[in-house]
Amino acid sequence: MQRALTVPVLAFLLAVTGFVSPGFAAAGPEKPRDISYTTAPPAPGGQTRAEAEAKSTGCLTCHDATDEPSMHRSGGVNLGCVDCHGGDVTVTRPKAGAPSETAYRTAMDKAHVIPRLPETWNYPSSANPKGSYTLLNRESPEYVRFVNPSDYRIVEEACGACHMREIRAAKGSIMATGAMLWGGASYNNGIVPLKNYLLGEAYDREGNSAILESPVPVTEEMKKAGILEKLVPLPPWEVIPPGDVFRVFERGGRNILNIFPEIGLPNSLGQIQRLEEPGRPDVRQSNRGPGTGLRIAVPVININKARREQSV
Repeated sequence: MQRALTVPVLAFLLAVTGFVSPGFAAAGPEKPRDISYTTAPPAPGGQTRAEAEAKSTGCLTCHDATDEPSMHRSGGVNLGCVDCHGGDVTVTRPKAGAPSETAYRTAMDKAHVIPRLPETWNYPSSANPKGSYTLLNRESPEYVRFVNPSDYRIVEEACGACHMREIRAAKGSIMATGAMLWGGASYNNGIVPLKNYLLGEAYDREGNSAILESPVPVTEEMKKAGILEKLVPLPPWEVIPPGDVFRVFERGGRNILNIFPEIGLPNSLGQIQRLEEPGRPDVRQSNRGPGTGLRIAVPVININKARREQSV
């Protein structure tokens, strides 16, 4: 039976492997603020110019230096600021407002959708911190829509009234899912034993890793063209057995005692380990299971360093 790691042990392990910094392991991430958001309605497929302008009045009292009222330069598309971004259009800039004044900051907080993690985002700075793509998974959908209405987590509400066909095609494309990267890397590093691509990256509205399924049955002809039936997220590194490709770096098991505690590993005394060969800790690639011996799947944890919120 496997024994669960205690929080201090797990925190130390994460720190020494580089998965998180020692400071992160000790202090923990910023605690999200409990904010009650008002969800903006989906952007309309059509409205009058007057209706669109009414949804930008408060915003334009500060954001007056812009090339176009919206990203659509065509006069046939009428959209206001809050149609796409959300926020409170009724809030206006204080007449004597300067960025350093309390009144200006108060008005800005009321007009904008503020993040749950202001310290992590360096709010109110508009510069994105490192890892902002997966950091958005810890934010509210309302904030994601405010900073980027085209984000695939929220794009249906901001752009779906006119562009739903394009959205669905884009979200399932290889440029969005990275299926070729995940497929090649996972097979070459021993994460999965198949060359058939089955791993991909996608998130739902709440920032959870999502499974992507084809909206129509996939025929053999479609498969030949590269269309997949389903893509699933990368499994978490804690539950994946260490890949055999990295066993060559392990010590032999007869004369040199293992430097790792053998937790949950049958035959930990080495009664069947009689071959002192580097990379061969057992007569058959070790009989330990996932998560035992405090070992990890190196390829998976490396991927998680780049995509910390990808696993489910």
